[in-house]
Amino acid sequence: MMGDLGKKLVDGLLADLRNLSAEAKKKYPVVRQAAEGSVLKIRTISAKEEDTAAAISEANLEVLQPLVLGCDSRCPKLVQISLTSIQRLVSHRAVSESGAEQIVAVLWGLMEAGMEELKVLQTILVLITMSGNLHHDPLAKAIVVCFRLHFSKDSSVANTAAATVQQVVSVVFERLVVEDGDEDPNTVNSEVKDKTTSSPRPGKKPPVSLGPCAADAYLLFQDLCQLVNTDSPYWLVGMTEMTRTFGLELVENILTQFSPVFFRHPEFSFLLKERVCPLVIKLFSPNIKFQQSAAAPSAATTAEKPYFPISMRLLRLVYALISNYYTLLMTECEIFLSLLVKFLDADKPSWQRVLAVEVLHKICVQPNMLRCFCQSYDMKQHSTKVFRDLNAAVGSYIQTLFLLAPSSSAGSGGGSQSGSQGTSSDSTPPAVLGGLPVSGGTTPPPAFEYRGMWIPLLFHASAGVAKPTFLEMLDKTDPPAIPEGYGLSVAFACLLDCVRSISTIISSILPPQPGGRMQKNGKSRSKQVVIPSSPLQLDTADQQLCETLATSSWTSVLAALSLLLDSSMDESATQSILLAIQTFASICGQLGLNVPRDAFVTTLCKACLPPHYALTILNTPGLAAVSKERGLTRMSSKDASSQHVHNSAMGDQVVAVGTSLPTTSSSSSAQVMLTVKNIQCMRSLLDMAHCHGPILGTAWHLVLTTLQHLVWVLGLKPAAGGSLKASTTDAPNAVLTTTVLTDLPVLSNMLSRLFESSQYLDEVAIHHLIDALSKLSQESMGAALANREPSLFPVAKLLETGLVNLNRAEILWRPVTAHLLEVSQHSHGQLRDWGAEAITQLVKAALAHDYEPPLKDNKKLQGLLLTPLQELCQSSHVDVRQKQLDCVLQVLQNNGDNLGHAWPVILEVLGAATDQGEALIRTAFQSLQLVVTDFLPAMPSVCLQVCITVATRFGLQKRELNISLTSIGLLWNISDFLYQNKEKIRVDLEQDYEQPSTTTGEKSLLGPSDSLWMCLYSRLADLCVDSRPAVRKSACQTLFSTIQAHGTQLEATTWETVLWQVLFPLLDRVKAATGQVEKEEDKLSSSNTNILIHHSRDTAEKQWAETRVLTLAGVARVFCHRRHALAQLDGYPRAWALLLEHVESAALSPSSEVSVAALHSFQELLVGDRTSVGNGTSMGDRTSVGDQTSVGDQVSDLVTNTDGQEQAVQGDADDQDRLWSNAWRVWYGIGTSCTVLPRPGEAPIVPSQQFLATLVQIFPPLFNHISHRFVASDLDKFAKVVQTAVSVPVHADASPFLIPLGGLDSNLSPLQDSVLRAVEGLQKAISVGPELMQAMYPAVFDLLLTFVQYSCQPPKYGSLETRSTNGPDRNLQVQWVTLNYSPFSEKSLVVVVDLYKKTACHKVVIQDSVLEKIIKVVRLPLGLKYACPSSSMWKLAAQSLLQVLEVGLPVARQPTNAPAFSAMWTQLGLALDDFLFSKHPAPPTLSVEQHQKDEAIDVQMVELMRQDILPHADNIPTEFTRKIISLLNKGSIHSTTFGIPEGDMLVRLRENFSRVCFQTLLEYSLATGENSADGGITKLALTAFLQRAQDVLVKYTQDERLSGKLPLPRHRMTEVTFVLRAVTTLLTSLKVTAADRVDAEVWTQAIQLFPALVECVTSTSPQLSEALRETLHLYADLLAAPQRPPGAGAGTPARGPEPKE
Repeated sequence: MMGDLGKKLVDGLLADLRNLSAEAKKKYPVVRQAAEGSVLKIRTISAKEEDTAAAISEANLEVLQPLVLGCDSRCPKLVQISLTSIQRLVSHRAVSESGAEQIVAVLWGLMEAGMEELKVLQTILVLITMSGNLHHDPLAKAIVVCFRLHFSKDSSVANTAAATVQQVVSVVFERLVVEDGDEDPNTVNSEVKDKTTSSPRPGKKPPVSLGPCAADAYLLFQDLCQLVNTDSPYWLVGMTEMTRTFGLELVENILTQFSPVFFRHPEFSFLLKERVCPLVIKLFSPNIKFQQSAAAPSAATTAEKPYFPISMRLLRLVYALISNYYTLLMTECEIFLSLLVKFLDADKPSWQRVLAVEVLHKICVQPNMLRCFCQSYDMKQHSTKVFRDLNAAVGSYIQTLFLLAPSSSAGSGGGSQSGSQGTSSDSTPPAVLGGLPVSGGTTPPPAFEYRGMWIPLLFHASAGVAKPTFLEMLDKTDPPAIPEGYGLSVAFACLLDCVRSISTIISSILPPQPGGRMQKNGKSRSKQVVIPSSPLQLDTADQQLCETLATSSWTSVLAALSLLLDSSMDESATQSILLAIQTFASICGQLGLNVPRDAFVTTLCKACLPPHYALTILNTPGLAAVSKERGLTRMSSKDASSQHVHNSAMGDQVVAVGTSLPTTSSSSSAQVMLTVKNIQCMRSLLDMAHCHGPILGTAWHLVLTTLQHLVWVLGLKPAAGGSLKASTTDAPNAVLTTTVLTDLPVLSNMLSRLFESSQYLDEVAIHHLIDALSKLSQESMGAALANREPSLFPVAKLLETGLVNLNRAEILWRPVTAHLLEVSQHSHGQLRDWGAEAITQLVKAALAHDYEPPLKDNKKLQGLLLTPLQELCQSSHVDVRQKQLDCVLQVLQNNGDNLGHAWPVILEVLGAATDQGEALIRTAFQSLQLVVTDFLPAMPSVCLQVCITVATRFGLQKRELNISLTSIGLLWNISDFLYQNKEKIRVDLEQDYEQPSTTTGEKSLLGPSDSLWMCLYSRLADLCVDSRPAVRKSACQTLFSTIQAHGTQLEATTWETVLWQVLFPLLDRVKAATGQVEKEEDKLSSSNTNILIHHSRDTAEKQWAETRVLTLAGVARVFCHRRHALAQLDGYPRAWALLLEHVESAALSPSSEVSVAALHSFQELLVGDRTSVGNGTSMGDRTSVGDQTSVGDQVSDLVTNTDGQEQAVQGDADDQDRLWSNAWRVWYGIGTSCTVLPRPGEAPIVPSQQFLATLVQIFPPLFNHISHRFVASDLDKFAKVVQTAVSVPVHADASPFLIPLGGLDSNLSPLQDSVLRAVEGLQKAISVGPELMQAMYPAVFDLLLTFVQYSCQPPKYGSLETRSTNGPDRNLQVQWVTLNYSPFSEKSLVVVVDLYKKTACHKVVIQDSVLEKIIKVVRLPLGLKYACPSSSMWKLAAQSLLQVLEVGLPVARQPTNAPAFSAMWTQLGLALDDFLFSKHPAPPTLSVEQHQKDEAIDVQMVELMRQDILPHADNIPTEFTRKIISLLNKGSIHSTTFGIPEGDMLVRLRENFSRVCFQTLLEYSLATGENSADGGITKLALTAFLQRAQDVLVKYTQDERLSGKLPLPRHRMTEVTFVLRAVTTLLTSLKVTAADRVDAEVWTQAIQLFPALVECVTSTSPQLSEALRETLHLYADLLAAPQRPPGAGAGTPARGPEPKE
């Protein structure tokens, strides 16, 4: 079944045919019959066929027959019905090709008949549009129908026909486009190549390569060109007339609408080149040749005048060709454009120039077209510079409008040009606008005014849109009147669009650039993007294109824009001009075209300032040269001034008046006036710098110079952070209107945003900006040097720039801060202040900035940021240094926890302040205290050394004593921190530790932590030699307290460094400083301190002595407490030896304080740690029998082995022996050196008792270490020292202050007590020592016995004159006093006795005759007895003698020991004799009780003889026995004492003593039995007794005779009585003794006694008489002759008479 369309077609046709049949049934039967037949045919088709339209098309002849007949009838009714039905068939595409031809023929007839013209046009249009079967001649015939109807006299028909023609032409080409779309492009192209071997020839036949539709379009276009060129058509046969204007319109429409056809088909391209272009050039001729200034034209030349309709359509056609086919018609377009440019010549009619400007405007809004022009022409070497000429033409046109008076004559060929409304013949501004005066407050109309030439601005064209006015006047036949200012307005828009198009082209070539401006809401983008400033690297072609675009146009564009900017009286127009200048400057900058860029920037800068002022500061020779080259006339200063005044009068209102900025070349403060336009240009300048800052490069200096002058004139002054604020106080001469006052905050904000936007500049651009600011600042500094007020603008903006670019400080930090540092050194106070303020603000802001990675982890960046702060240390200005230190304090307070690697710089800055004044030192130290107190945990461990060094520098500074002392406390705090955080610090240091080098260049073996401790110790050591006593003392205490408290943190090997780089150098330095101090007792000046000083510290010598004491004691403590660690070092022996050398040197110092302290240190070294460092055993407990080398001989190797590389000989024990041997050497050296006896005539150097006591006290602990190697020679050395030490006297002034020790030794001095204790310890060690050591017993005895002798024989100290404290010379006036030695000697004697009791049987004691020496020594006090200096001494000597004899006599009696004791007996006898019969009598004041006590001692001696000597006479030398008997005999006689007063006679005669002597003598005289030896002690005793009795009796007899009747004293009588009784007893004993046991000599003596007895009978004493009687009775037996025993020989002695019972 047929569809709805088919049904509709059938129904419509049937209706039309019925109407046609009904209308023609009477008059036109043929028509009716044909109509009825068609009805039947259509019904049949509709009933059988589904595709009705196709079936009807096939039966067109039958269906169309009634319709054709109807048209041929010329009946209007039938014609209308027939045309309607034909249109129905055509619209339903039910017409075949033959049918279409038939229809065209019908329509041709109707056209010729003049019937239904409009219906005919409508049908033709439908037929051509809807039927694709109309081609070739039928189509041409149909088109000719339309053309012929176009020239109908009926305007409606003509107009309809014109529209139909345009539509038909378009349909023909649209059919071509459809045909091209249905073909395979590859096939078409190949066919074209094959068939178009030659150019097509003009004619009726189209090229065979074209399809049906293309052939129709080709023939149509060809004939249109023929018709326009006034030639006959080839295809459109039947054309009778044709207008050139209509033909140009048709050609333009085709070229405009169907440009792809001409590019697709070469045949059409051929027509374009061969037909159209020559036609255009031909038509151009009248327009080019005509000159308006020529004389009145003649009739012959009238036709050659330009005709407006033709010229206008010609330019439209040219634009179409240029805009659509410039790539196809390169050469032709070059000609067209060149011709178009000539339309703008000044001698051309105004309408012609306006038309050309409108065309150029349409061209300029198309960037791609301009790009092609530049590439095709300007970039070709030998081609016309079309693009350059276009720009030059526009610029020249604008200039001529100002510089040439407008012509009042009309252009030929088109009516009058004058008479338009609003046009003024003299080009002066209207005085009245809309009934109101312009100058009376009403805004003047937009216009341009230049040198009295006033040109209005009629409109503001939209950017990129060209709306021509005169090009669209297709209905005009005469040239229209040109409104005044229209040409300038179009040219102005053209110029702006040209700049925009150039910018668009270059922007499309350049890579997309991220925006660098702030967002509209004022907030910066979240992620910063940096704009590159350097010329972009493009392809060679692109680079050349961009550069050609700019270089070809910039001079003309700049000339025109400059003129327009100078003459603009409208704010909007001015803004557009400024924007164009900005754009072109940006283009040049991006391309690296510095000269054009600077020219545009200079133009803008000059517009910101008054003309006369701008010429003085912005006179750019380059710009003037360019302007001159391009014909742009610049104004002189005078003209500029007048122009400025004129512009002001015209509405360019003055809004600000200020003074000019003084410069190095001009110091005058001339008045400067700023207008509204200046302010507007300033805004534009700020905007350009803000938006296009990356490309300004060196032009920044122009921009900033201009801004600096504007800021100065407006009175804007720098504020905090570098921003500018209005200040009426700083700019009192500035006069500002309310408008400007309102705008000042906005301008200030724009300035700030400008420099804030610098954060988006790339490295090169930001450096250009900084260089420009620096250059400006240099100029300000130069002005300041010339005593002119400088501008602070560049410094403030440098600060602001730095603050906003902290995220990339690596780029700009150095140049910014380098210049600010230079500013901070300027002599001008305000400049210097701002320079320092800028640096400190930058540093504070930079450290507070949030970096990625964090700043504390970026060591390089931190160092960079703090470098300027550090370099401020070089400034000599106090105010700058104060700001620097204030900045450091604020940095610490705000960012101390995040400084990281910046700490060294911070600390160095603080340390540098130590060389400044007190105020700066206090400020810096405040920061240092904050660092040590709060920020040590935050400080990287590697920076702790720097902190220590800085604290030390504060300690060493001399201006503030309190700060020096406090800094030492800070060092102690640092040491505590190091100890408490030791593990963390160790880990941190090991991560980035670089092994330091020693002073010799070798790598140090110290670990990182130990290096830190070493630094602390070294710095404290430096403070220990400060010139101020308080600092030295505090430093010494802190140093050694630190080592003692935290020394455990050091590794073993580090101790060696501590020793050789800290402690021993410190000792050397203190020693050297002490030696350099003058010895004079000058009182310290109080100029540096108000502290009262004790007399013990009132000289430098005393103060340095204290320091030496502290250092030596501290080092000694270190050796004591860290001995185990130190002993592991290879250099320990050398260190030990060196320390002892220091001890020895100090001990021998003339300062008693130093010497005593040195000994205390020595003592501490010995007693501090008695544990062996080698194996943990006590050195005193070790014994060595095999090696008994002298201790003094062992130190030679240690002393000479200074390199510390001693090789162990016998292991650790030998090494330690060497150490202690060295100590022994030092002790001995001190002892011998300090006790050198003074020589006559020399000033005595007498050591103090305290010193000597301390020296001796050192020996016991020293001996504990050397005992196993202590030999006799060492003991001799010890004895020598102590003997001399004991003999040292004391000064008379000091003797009363010698306080004796308490206890049993209360009378001993400390020295004496120490000596005895030392000896006691020595003898104890000997007692437990090896046999060879025990051989030193005799030496010990010798030493002690020497001390014993001092009681009676005080030692002499060289030639020094002394007096004793208790002797007869105690009242002598001498300086030195000898101590009382009696207690010391007594104590020594006690020690001797005790020691001898223990060692009496020792071999060496026996062999060395120790007992003899003891007896010999005690003999002296025993002999002196009552003459002894101390009464207790001789008594102690007597008791000691008794004790030693009690022990020693048994040893001496042994036969084996007899040779060793041979001399002892003699000494003993002498001693007993000297004591019992002393030559020094008791003093008269001796009491009876004391005498009895003393006699008891004598009796003890006799008892000793009686019990311990005489009983062992057989083992005792006879001479000694005789001596004893002699002593007893002598002691038994009372009369040996003479001159004793009678009252005390019995007491003084020692009756008891005599009795005991006699009894003892008698006892051994009467001894019998085996215990009595012949010729032995009995004989001696008897002989002595009998002799003594003989003497007593004889003496008595003589005295009695001499006394006469006076009786003898009682004691004499008692003595004689006692002798008589003793004789009686002796005789009795002899009688009972065997005769062979009694020596004959005894008997002889007994018998010889008898006469003396007889002489006594005259005594009257009853007692004596009785005793005498008994004695004489015993002699009776002796009177008998002696008898021989039986059997005795002749030689046998006779026996005496037997005694009676």
